[in-house]
Parts: sequence; C-alpha cells; structure tokens
Amino acid sequence: HAMYQSKLLGKHRTQLYSPDSDLRIIEKNIQLDEIGQALRKSEFQLYYQPKVNMLTGEVFGAEALIRWINPERGLIPPLNFLPIVADTPLEINIGEFVINQALQQLDDWQKQGINLEVSVNISSNHLLSSSFILQLGQSLAEHPLVPPKNLQLEVLESSALGDINTINTIIATCQNELGVNFSLDDFGTGYSSLTHLRSLPVDTIKIDQSFVRDMLDDASDFSIIDGVIALSKSFDRDVIAEGVESTSHGLMLLHMGCTKAQGYKIAEPMPPTYFKTWLNSYIPNKTWLHFAATHYSHKENSLEILKIINKRWQTKFKEAVLSSHSNSDSWPILNCQLCHCNSWINKKRQERLFKKKSIKRLMQVHDKTHILANTIKHKYQSGNIESARALLTQLDLLFKEMHTATVLCE
Repeated sequence: HAMYQSKLLGKHRTQLYSPDSDLRIIEKNIQLDEIGQALRKSEFQLYYQPKVNMLTGEVFGAEALIRWINPERGLIPPLNFLPIVADTPLEINIGEFVINQALQQLDDWQKQGINLEVSVNISSNHLLSSSFILQLGQSLAEHPLVPPKNLQLEVLESSALGDINTINTIIATCQNELGVNFSLDDFGTGYSSLTHLRSLPVDTIKIDQSFVRDMLDDASDFSIIDGVIALSKSFDRDVIAEGVESTSHGLMLLHMGCTKAQGYKIAEPMPPTYFKTWLNSYIPNKTWLHFAATHYSHKENSLEILKIINKRWQTKFKEAVLSSHSNSDSWPILNCQLCHCNSWINKKRQERLFKKKSIKRLMQVHDKTHILANTIKHKYQSGNIESARALLTQLDLLFKEMHTATVLCE
C-alpha cells in the first residue's frame, strides 16, 4: 500500500504505511459504495431554487440542486456526500444524472407551457471527461422539445483552475455545436478571477453568496461585488447574485446595477412538485418593482445606497442593545474608520461627486454617532443595560441628523 501511495504522489519518495490512512480509505470506499447504491436505487432528487429579474418581477429560471433522500436518515444535504465522490468515476455518474433529470424537468415544464432556464452544477472532472460532449449531445437529443439554451451549465471558478485552455475549448464547443449556456459559479472565490473572466467564454457570472450575505455590513464585500458587476459589464457578461436573503440585499444590488438574483428572500430550493404551485402564486417584491419605476441620477443612486447602509447599521445596533444576550456577531462595526458608512464617505470624497462642505458635515455627524454608540455598548457590556437602552433615543436623533446631512448632499 505504501509503495502505491508513493507512486501516486510522484515516485522517488519515501512513504510510510499508516493504519489510520488505511482505515480512512476503507471508510471512504464504504461511503462510495453506499452513494453508488443510492444512485442505482433512485434515492437522489433535484430541488429547484427560482431565479428572478428583480426589475420586472419575472421568474426566468431555476437552479437545480441535488438532494439525497435516504429511507432511513431522511434528507441528506449535498455537502455530506458530494465531497466524498470528488475526483471519482461516481462524480461523473452523478453529474450525468443531474443533467438528465434537469432536462426531463425542462421537458415536463415545456409541455405545461412553462418556459424557464435551468442551471446545473458541473465539476471540472466531469467537464474534462472524454465523453462529456458526446453524452451531453445524446441527452439533449432525447429531449427535442427542450431548447438547448434553456440548459445552463455552472462551472465552479475554483475548479476551472486545472486546465483552463481545455475547458475553454469544451465550453466553446458546447455553446456553438449544442447551443447550451454556461455560467461561472462562485465568482471571486478563486485565485484567477480576471484570467477566467477574460479567457472563459461563459455567458453569465454568478456572484458568490458569501459576498452577498455580508454586503450590507462589510464594506469589503460591497466593494468586491461592485467590482464584479463592473467587470461583468466591461466583458459583456450577464451577472446574477445568489444569497439574497432580504429586501435590502436585493435593493442594494439593484442600486449597484445587478438585476438578477436568487436566494431565500425569493424562495428556498423546493421539489418540482411544489415548484409549479409556487410559480403560480409568486408575488414580485414591491420595493424592487418601485425601484424599477423610479429614475435615479448617479448622485441620487449613491445617496440611496448610503441610506440602506445607515438603516442596516442602526437596526443591527438597536437589536443588539435590546437583546438579552448579544454576542460579538450581533454588533455592527463600531470603529468609525472601518465601518461601511466611512468607506462610502471616503469614496465619494475621492469622486468629488458632492460638495466638500456637505461631505464634511456628514463626517462630523457620523463621528458623533460612533462616539455615542461606543458609549452605549460599553454601558451594555458593563451590565448597565437600562442606562444603555435609555441612550437609544439620543442615537435616533443623531441618525435623523445624519439623514438631514444626507439630504443636504443632494
């Protein structure tokens, strides 16, 4: 066993036999066998999470997400089994299952008069397999009613690092000869985002949910998303954000120029039996539609973003003070040099979009707000909770003052 491990790791090396390693290999083989049996017994099912155009309210597609429905253990999430099959033949088998199931679902929806795009996740191991293009072509041929453009293949950015030139060729062939679409998933989490954006002929860039989730609180995540949206437009790529969990998340994305989204605020992933019912009863978000009906200048757009930032900060701070047990994650950023608002002020000062006098006034109120907020937090953590809560009225007045300063910027 040690000899074979040495060969696999590149030869000309020393490798010690490890009983623990042997046990891990045995355990993995047992898990792979169990997953393989589950595939043969049809225990896997695709759930679908809707994708919407926030400007129009249109549901234009869904992402297919695999779930394992085990008769004994119930629903098993993908993170509990997909890493086990990575870089094994079983990974390709599961990938083919997902494509075929998605195409069958598209076929069923076409017959019901539902015309949607469905995206499926494809591993680089599957994409680079010698039979990928042939198998995909055969699967599409079995569903002639399904427009090939309605199938979108999502490639993880991190997985595209392996052989970018070969993957480039495969993607272009699938697009030109088979007519399917491609998206680059989890964009920004890999190591060569610009290389991928320039080299891979994908149709869509998907902003990773890890950035979207904290964009209202973290100026760095906001900046990353802002940059991804700008790059997508520069390279003429469509862009969609995943992880939209609130109306404010969606509204912020709209102000930033991203109109397509998916996430729990819209809907959770659901079995296909529920999807049609959800689709028929879906009510577009009124706040997002109102944005579509309103024209914003560049200056007004910037101020709306600031209002969202400040409202989020104020709400989070008050919730922490009014909570019976706040932890470190409950509080917004209290360092006035690191907070989202200060980042906005510095950026607008560089852009010279507003008068210096207006920005200076906004900075003064911003600093006063942070001084009072730190005082309140100190009282709260010292056990003077009622005293801390009594100061929230003064904090509200400062936020009204900040709002006035924002209005003066206009």
